[in-house]
Amino acid sequence: MITRITVGERIVAEKIVETKQSIHIGEGLQLHGHFIKVRHQVCSGFIHSSDLTTFKPQLEQVYDGVLIPDLKGALKHKTTETRIEHYNNKPYEVEEIISTYEHVVHTYTDFNDGFENTYLYKHMGLNEVYHQLPVHNPKIDITSKGNFILMPEFIEKKDNQYIFKGIGITRSMAIIKNQDGQFLMSSLDCP
Repeated sequence: MITRITVGERIVAEKIVETKQSIHIGEGLQLHGHFIKVRHQVCSGFIHSSDLTTFKPQLEQVYDGVLIPDLKGALKHKTTETRIEHYNNKPYEVEEIISTYEHVVHTYTDFNDGFENTYLYKHMGLNEVYHQLPVHNPKIDITSKGNFILMPEFIEKKDNQYIFKGIGITRSMAIIKNQDGQFLMSSLDCP
């Protein structure tokens, strides 16, 4: 029997099945892991480890019955910085708002004609960062079988970047693996 577990619900892992099974998102993007036998209230079964995290998410209802798990944690510090940058020999004021959370550093940059959001994820794997993609700008698929979170469409992998198709005003979206092994999610939005 196949059953669903509510997003953010705590489960008990009973056993790791050494399958080294990957979940293929697209050509060049696989979420590696194992199947884990889990126990949950009255049922037990198997879940792929790429769908699990040890971080306690904050759950936000974004639409009727649709919950988004946010792993950023509590806000620790917030600053605003302004600087002048030159484009085509013209000065432009650029404002950045930097919000430091327990597990994420979010930088919002306003370029007047567009804005960029970057999220530096501390101590998270690719699977956890991938599952955070819809958190920042959720899109919902409303169907007769229920309402579901739409994941951004994976386009390609270039060097250390996983590039996704933008939705709506989001022109581009990428997950970048830094030299220190941490992941950065970046999105460029132009209204």
